[in-house]
Amino acid sequence: MRILVIGALGTIGRKLVPALVEAGHEVNVSSRDPQKQVPWPELACPRFTLDLLDAKSLPDALVGIELVYYLMHGMSDGQAHSELEAVAAKNLANAASEAGVSRIIYMGSLVSAQPKSEHMLARIATGEALAASGVAVTELRAGIIIAPGSAAFEVMRDLVGHMPLALVPKAIDTQAPPIALVNVLYYLVKLADMPETAGMVLDAAGPEWLSYKDLMLKIAKHLNKSIKIIVLPGLPIGLACQVLGVITSVPQSLAKALIAGLAEQLQAKPDELRALIPQSLIGLDQAIEMLLTEEQVQTYPKRWQDGVPTFRNFSSLHGFYVKAAKRTVTVAASPAAIWQVINLLGGKHRYFYLNSLWAMREWMDFALGGSGRNHGRSDDEALKVGDRVDSWTILSAEENDCLVMRFGMKAPGGGGMQISIEPINENNSKLEVALYWHPAGFWGLVYWYFFAPWHGWLLYGMTKNMGRLAEKLQQQLS
Repeated sequence: MRILVIGALGTIGRKLVPALVEAGHEVNVSSRDPQKQVPWPELACPRFTLDLLDAKSLPDALVGIELVYYLMHGMSDGQAHSELEAVAAKNLANAASEAGVSRIIYMGSLVSAQPKSEHMLARIATGEALAASGVAVTELRAGIIIAPGSAAFEVMRDLVGHMPLALVPKAIDTQAPPIALVNVLYYLVKLADMPETAGMVLDAAGPEWLSYKDLMLKIAKHLNKSIKIIVLPGLPIGLACQVLGVITSVPQSLAKALIAGLAEQLQAKPDELRALIPQSLIGLDQAIEMLLTEEQVQTYPKRWQDGVPTFRNFSSLHGFYVKAAKRTVTVAASPAAIWQVINLLGGKHRYFYLNSLWAMREWMDFALGGSGRNHGRSDDEALKVGDRVDSWTILSAEENDCLVMRFGMKAPGGGGMQISIEPINENNSKLEVALYWHPAGFWGLVYWYFFAPWHGWLLYGMTKNMGRLAEKLQQQLS
């Protein structure tokens, strides 16, 4: 079939797309961010940038499409996410109906018997909005998915990985049936060939039910961490939301939306789905081990992305979700001229602005036993993958396009710098310098926010001076 996967670059989508291609389908993909790279460029899937809140952006992506996978949610979009989700789902469903799409497979969430949290209500409302247009909908509901980037899993990993003691509300005893990502993918792929499931709501659950407390202790065991969890019956969930929203690397709005539904006992009737699509369900321990093994794979894209093991120094304790500080300027110069300026990095120009602040950070690292004072470059003529620029290691060097370097000083987390160029027209280009950080728990977040004001100041001057040098160079070349 010709399939469109909406949300193809998310936790599930990035694994679902290659699985659908392997099953013989022709797959188109969509995302909200046109700059985000696909993890499988070799598949050459046609790609569309969609704004689901803008109905006009949808028709082109749906031409000739028979089946749509809808993997979107808006929990990271702030307090009004449920209303926005309903509008997005309605727009997609109407456009799919007009395009003659046969069916929509919606990845929803297990809910309680009487849902109250905005997260659960939004999941139900989205399913209803998709079905309202008349297009047949198959809804697959799952609870906590054990996968890198799964927000619920990442919140718990961040908590147990970096706190020896956790004071938690009584709701931590609520039970859930976590399920391995590989099992969810198998269900999703098989449902493509089962039109008879149209109109059905199917529950996907793992082989065991356990409390969130027990789940956290399991994760801690696999991370070789020790944590004492003390239940305080009177502790409000709202307070827990505020505290965990600070501790975790997961975007705060997303983390709070999930935690708000902690006390609601999930309901699941998985027998119907298991009878339709039999498979061997992976236990929790094996699922966690599979996840940790995957995080040691030494591959990475040319640009920074959430969760890439190389960017996190191959540490399962470094937050999956990245913190970022960016500055973009328009420069009256060609990409080639800007690249020549980038190639001066680490030499006598160092970082183009307030090098004394960089030097202070290097002395701090040196005092802690690090190599921050180890100045210089492996190659003074060119930037090449694997080479050193002061305490940075070059991960990607695409001439006239992008430079990615990993941070090498001692710090509670892993991060790096990305300098990218985007041509605008014959005479102008965009230059962006970004600092990225995967925090190691609470102290990693403290480290990031402590330096955040300095980052803004440094990036402002750095991009401005780099732009000026590029423009002077362009005038010399003209």
